[in-house]
Amino acid sequence: MTRDHKTARKLTREEIIERLEAPNGALELANDAGLDRDALFAASAELFAGEGLASALLIRLIKSDKALAARATGDEGFMAAVRAAVSAESPKLRRNACRLIGMLSDNENDASLLIDRLDKEGTRFVRPSLLLALGAIGGEAAEKALSGYSPAPPKDETEEKHFREETDALKQARAACVKHVKHPFTGLGERTDIELRAPQNLSYRLAAELRDLGLEPRNVTPSSLRVFTDDLTGLFACRCFTEALFPVPAKGVAADPAAIAARFREFVPGFMARTHGGEPPCRYRIETEGEPPTERTAFKKALRNALDCAELINAPSDYEIELRCSFDGGLRLYLKLFTLADPRFAYRRESIPASMNPATAAAVLRFAEDFLTVNARVIDPCCGSGTLLIERGLLSPCDSLTGVDISHRAIDAARTNSAAAAELFGIKQAKFVANDILRFEAKRPYDELISNLPFGNRVGNHESCERLYRGLVERLPKLVKKGGVAVLYTMEFTLLKRLVRERKDLEILRTERTEAGGLTPMIMVLRVN
Repeated sequence: MTRDHKTARKLTREEIIERLEAPNGALELANDAGLDRDALFAASAELFAGEGLASALLIRLIKSDKALAARATGDEGFMAAVRAAVSAESPKLRRNACRLIGMLSDNENDASLLIDRLDKEGTRFVRPSLLLALGAIGGEAAEKALSGYSPAPPKDETEEKHFREETDALKQARAACVKHVKHPFTGLGERTDIELRAPQNLSYRLAAELRDLGLEPRNVTPSSLRVFTDDLTGLFACRCFTEALFPVPAKGVAADPAAIAARFREFVPGFMARTHGGEPPCRYRIETEGEPPTERTAFKKALRNALDCAELINAPSDYEIELRCSFDGGLRLYLKLFTLADPRFAYRRESIPASMNPATAAAVLRFAEDFLTVNARVIDPCCGSGTLLIERGLLSPCDSLTGVDISHRAIDAARTNSAAAAELFGIKQAKFVANDILRFEAKRPYDELISNLPFGNRVGNHESCERLYRGLVERLPKLVKKGGVAVLYTMEFTLLKRLVRERKDLEILRTERTEAGGLTPMIMVLRVN
């Protein structure tokens, strides 16, 4: 994202060189939010073309900004300099030039350039970048070169690390070169065991949704349950689950990569053939929960090496399925599909930092459902991107939905999402106001107030939260009519409880602790008396 040119700083050529020479200079420059990134890119490209400098900085800039990547690709002079640097005297510059070509080019001529260089490259730490760039460009020539290439065995222990890196890069490059055949989901075909995850302590709300669909939940825990069904898409009528996982039988499987890989290779190809069209291979990524028996990265690498075969290819940037290993309370294995769209939250066109997970928003509202009414007038005083307000409109008909937020960016995102929800699901479009809720004046009190209140450890700080919470609690009797309710979701539950208990006109009806991103927020339902 480019910066505001009126306020962003521009560095001179000498300043850029000086900062690049400092420790972690490229990283610090790329992450400096006060700099004009367009000007920084232009100056860095000029330094690269003229003196072979700033290649590491260019990699970081292009990787983080699609607009800069497009600009670099369209600059013939810059691309010519990158191609020339593939044969530069400096091994580090050759390596970075290969990385840039892999990021920017899909030109078969560049594949030929890299193939020629691969035959001549004598520095081991450059070759992995050469191989990965070839895989990224792809094409018949690249695929042929990669299939016929073998890393030279290490001459001594000093080369063993580079040999491993080259071997890993070759595997990734070959996988990237494979023609990616799509595997469309065709249906489960038979009753299948599915585990649905829900926010902590709210799975019983999900269980109620399933029973309304005529399905009987099993193995209900505070954060998950199991269900048998032959209709996966039918489960999307439930809004409270965060993800659907297919358990892979793990009884008797040792918690080591070879044994786990054998079980996945036994289960996954048959499952995919039964439920999807298309021919192998299927592209996967690996995920872990809890602590694996060895260091996480080493475990994933060992599992990947044992898994890759004609039917399964590791492709962490272009995957169709996730193979998950959970080590919490014993080994459990899962398959997660990314081959069909989840339509439930398609209204989420934009989000902001700390946006609420929509499945969590749905579960929070169903936790408070006994106290909510049909055709209510609803306000969200810290609406963010509008998720909680939109989910309230989807729960039952509302007379009006009003969102207030001090951030104009949040209000813009909320308006976009609300318009999409109205178009996709036919709910009433919300009204949004950019204002501080402590200054906002309601024409008449609302029936319900719902809010994902700012967490001091994510947005602002505890002091600013105390000011907001105190002011909001004092204003609740003005914002919400007598007998109306407020549903509040927050990590600042100790502060909120204290403020509420100081007032005789507020009554706590129900509370529950849940979980979100490693945090344990509380849901509090209040009545205004």
